[in-house]
Amino acid sequence: MTSTTKVPAPRLDDLYARTKLMCFGRYAVELPAETEQIMGPQEIAGGFKLFSRKEFPDPKILLEARWMKERSNLYHEAEMITEIVQGPAQNSKYFWYYQVEAAKRNDIRCLDGAIAIDSRLYLYEGMTAKSVNLSADELFQRMTDLMRGMRAWDGKSVPREPGVCIEGAFIHEPTHRFQEIMSSGFVFPSMPDVHFSVMSNKGASTEGDNGKGLLERVDEARSEQLFYPYTFLRRGKRTLHGLWDGEEVLARRTDGTLEFDWEMVGETGNVARPPWFEMGLRTRVANNEVGAARTSAISDEQAVALWDRLLEGVKFRVAVPGATAASVALA
Repeated sequence: MTSTTKVPAPRLDDLYARTKLMCFGRYAVELPAETEQIMGPQEIAGGFKLFSRKEFPDPKILLEARWMKERSNLYHEAEMITEIVQGPAQNSKYFWYYQVEAAKRNDIRCLDGAIAIDSRLYLYEGMTAKSVNLSADELFQRMTDLMRGMRAWDGKSVPREPGVCIEGAFIHEPTHRFQEIMSSGFVFPSMPDVHFSVMSNKGASTEGDNGKGLLERVDEARSEQLFYPYTFLRRGKRTLHGLWDGEEVLARRTDGTLEFDWEMVGETGNVARPPWFEMGLRTRVANNEVGAARTSAISDEQAVALWDRLLEGVKFRVAVPGATAASVALA
């Protein structure tokens, strides 16, 4: 394991003396001004994977590389339906293709589109599906609406319109009709081993084991392990902003590492109460490995106080259907 220099943690009041709103997806989080953000996985209706324009200077080059990779796949029998052509928004391109012969027989089409936004390229991937009545026209319209709603975003300003913040771009999207997976991590320079993260998945299933709450899963793990490596600082139900009726477990590993979790099992497709919504805090993090640091800059008591402040600071950036007033950062 690597070691870290023990840095005295600032008092919570001092840490929060200056704050800022940081955004991802449809969320905003009130955080200490020193906080640094690390964007996690992000997706809205099949888009958008991020690429650097140093590697792929324009959308056409990115899509050509995508096509060459698809054709080289030994398990695919890819066939291009259209050439790479001008897309529905400025600086965008797209093409249609069949991935395998069976897809061609059933007219299951793949759509790849790319759009340049300043120094970044974004890839959209979609596939028609008879099982959910998604036609080629409807799929193309999805991509069109999202691409036309995209603009560059500096990661510092706070958009006041409905939509999602992704790395380097904001997507105006007021309908809330698409599947969304949004996540972000946050680190604190004055507490370098402490990491906080948030993730929501609007389209996750709650059937079967997916519907089990955090407390139930923890109880199952305890019953299955002869030597359970955690003690609890706190655990139980916890509702945030009168809307998110979740559960939390604040645990301490035998090596002193703190693992705090809050989770909610909501409703599939519900933007206000997503079926998979979780937040977590970890200490003794080094090189992205939990427990790798020998010491922590924060005590158990400080971590609990910070945790409470962090959770209360997570809200929707602007209102979504079904949100409470308390759950919205910008009225």
